[in-house]
Amino acid sequence: MVARNNIHFADEEWADFLNGQLSKEQAQKMQGHLDSNCKTCRKAFGVWQLVHATAQRESQYQVPEWALRHVRNAFSVLAKPGNSKQGFQIPRLVFDSFWQPALAGTRSATNAARQLRYKSGDITVELRLEPELNSDRINITGQVSDLNQEDAGLTGVQVLVTGAGGNVVEASTNRFGEFQMSFVQENNLQLSIGMTDGKDFSIPLDLPGSEEAPWN
Repeated sequence: MVARNNIHFADEEWADFLNGQLSKEQAQKMQGHLDSNCKTCRKAFGVWQLVHATAQRESQYQVPEWALRHVRNAFSVLAKPGNSKQGFQIPRLVFDSFWQPALAGTRSATNAARQLRYKSGDITVELRLEPELNSDRINITGQVSDLNQEDAGLTGVQVLVTGAGGNVVEASTNRFGEFQMSFVQENNLQLSIGMTDGKDFSIPLDLPGSEEAPWN
């Protein structure tokens, strides 16, 4: 069958059709037009079907509270006095082991390790955060490397963890760009990495201890 006339419906009409925002008479008219096998309108309808299905899925997705908290912490870092755009930046989080499906029972373990990878330009920062068993202390091991140097570690980079009361612990990278530190957890901790070009990286640390943290 072919369409009985040359009248086609606009994109916004197909969107309203799928959203159920048309009168019964208009919806029946458009359905009849589809049934007449108008190729132009069936193609437009197919596109809006995909859009509608995607919108339905997105509306049902709930962003984890720990992810929202990570973003809020990043903005709080930017708002601190002295953090200028020229000398300060938050590297992009490109990998988080908590994004990956875990084996049954693994995610609920209180001593589960978390692995993170950040990137800014050619610089990568890899972190492994792991709580000590039966302790309030957190162990962090990491590596700062340069992609331009075939992932060679950067030596002598200063690494600092700060909290509301000031500096918590500091270290510097070895010849492989690696560092290690341990400290008692507290709220609103930041990991700062001093680069040789004068720009500092600052990474909000979402540590275990909060009932909303993905460690528990």
